[in-house]
Amino acid sequence: MPSFVPPPTLETSKQPVNGYQLLVAMLLMPLASALAVAGWTLYALLAKQPLYVLVPLSSGVLLAWPAWYIARRGDTCRLMQWLLLGLALALGGFGMASRPWEFLLVGAGLGLGGAVITTGIAHAKGWMPGRWVSLCVALFLALAAGVGFSLRMAPLVVQAYGWRAAPLSLLIPLFMVMLLLWLFVESPE
Repeated sequence: MPSFVPPPTLETSKQPVNGYQLLVAMLLMPLASALAVAGWTLYALLAKQPLYVLVPLSSGVLLAWPAWYIARRGDTCRLMQWLLLGLALALGGFGMASRPWEFLLVGAGLGLGGAVITTGIAHAKGWMPGRWVSLCVALFLALAAGVGFSLRMAPLVVQAYGWRAAPLSLLIPLFMVMLLLWLFVESPE
């Protein structure tokens, strides 16, 4: 379990940053962003109306700014866990939705993915201040991985178990990331 002493940042410390914490943080935050994008892609693939695709993107943009503000002032790991829990609830609702208003509500819930991405960026910026190029490359790779994962996984799961199982299949890696964040990652100062 993580200690309650916050880790040093690269700017303020004369001692090197704990490499293990940095490695885990830099792997889990992009993975969480990739899962958020995988949820968006899955929603776009399975949406009954093309207009539904705009719902998670719009709510994601609206939720990104408050998440950035909160992440810069608080514990990014705990915020990320709560956002991932909300995303898990939206994915669970997606597997059970049957009416148009339920799909719109799920799309709005999947907008938490925008908040997940901005919280991941705020967390990484705390560990690597001033390295925006590295953060942008990592974000682009995470987004591409999320789209690729969903495009490869969705047809297989839909063919084997039906479309309702596809959103539920994302819950397993989502809960694994939440558990690993809880066990191994500390927030930067």
